[in-house]
Amino acid sequence: MMNKSLPNRSILLAFLFLACFTSCSKNVTMNRLVPAPVSVPNHIQKIVLVDRTKPQSGGFAILEGLITGELPFEVRNSIQATLASLQMTLNSSPRYQIVRANERLTGGFFGQVFPNPLDWNTVNQLAESYSADAVLSLENFSSDFVISDQQRTIKKTIREGNTTRQIEVPGFYVEGVSTVSAGFRLYDPKGKSIVDQQRFEKRNLWSAEGETKAQALALLITKADAARIVGEMAGAGYAYKIAPMFAEINREFFPKSKTEPLVAKGARLAEVDRWEEAIEIWRAAIPEADEKSAGMLAYNIAVGYEVLGSLELAKEWAGMAYTDFGLKKGRSYVKTLQNLIGQQEILEQQLSR
Repeated sequence: MMNKSLPNRSILLAFLFLACFTSCSKNVTMNRLVPAPVSVPNHIQKIVLVDRTKPQSGGFAILEGLITGELPFEVRNSIQATLASLQMTLNSSPRYQIVRANERLTGGFFGQVFPNPLDWNTVNQLAESYSADAVLSLENFSSDFVISDQQRTIKKTIREGNTTRQIEVPGFYVEGVSTVSAGFRLYDPKGKSIVDQQRFEKRNLWSAEGETKAQALALLITKADAARIVGEMAGAGYAYKIAPMFAEINREFFPKSKTEPLVAKGARLAEVDRWEEAIEIWRAAIPEADEKSAGMLAYNIAVGYEVLGSLELAKEWAGMAYTDFGLKKGRSYVKTLQNLIGQQEILEQQLSR
């Protein structure tokens, strides 16, 4: 079965470099593929997404809407936003191929309760219909929007002729907190097992202010828009649980030394992404450098090797910066690199077939 993949799956570190520089420090930003918290069986390469939030009856839907204060179209829009965000985020990972099911299946009564799992006959039929290896179902969904207000002094801009100025006036400050709870199950028809089941919750806060409470509320985000946005956050958040994703990592390195000019020369080469040349210059400078500068050079070499994807060499040089030259940052960097090497082993397993 065809699946999206990196040009070479054995190359587990994929970097896009962006260096940010200030007068006192230098940084390099790396986008690294990191493993998912949940390891999914390797035979699962294509997943079909299913909406299983259809109420058991129209009467139940109306009753639930009365209890939660949600209108049916608000719920449906939020659910669709959640699934669309889940699909889009999973598609940004090289791990899976994702397809959406046309069916909307009946789920539980209330959004906070997981329904009984799908029977395996239904799971198999869905997987076969979409040539998928697994079924990922949104089993339940609920949202809430709580508004609070308080009187406070606010700033108001007034115009006087061709000039404007701000004054303080009595007013109202309102906050709206939107919470979305989405329950997901990942079914593996081959192993007849539920690979993962969890409720994923997200919330966000919006605020507005006005001279009157009505003005402030009119400027606040609507409940429907808030639920849609937070639903998107929940969908994307769950995708990060089951799929390896690119994460941004920042590393600082030494830009200069008071006694060793080659620290700065190598840093300038690193600034224009010439890391191999920078490493050569830093290595050549170590024998003649004082202990402090040698520690900086070794540490910079470690960062360079990490940028180039050689974590073992990076760990070796970071350790040298501490053991040979007493640079304490080298010790903590070794621990960081050890963790990354462990992640790489997990990533190898998650990307293998």
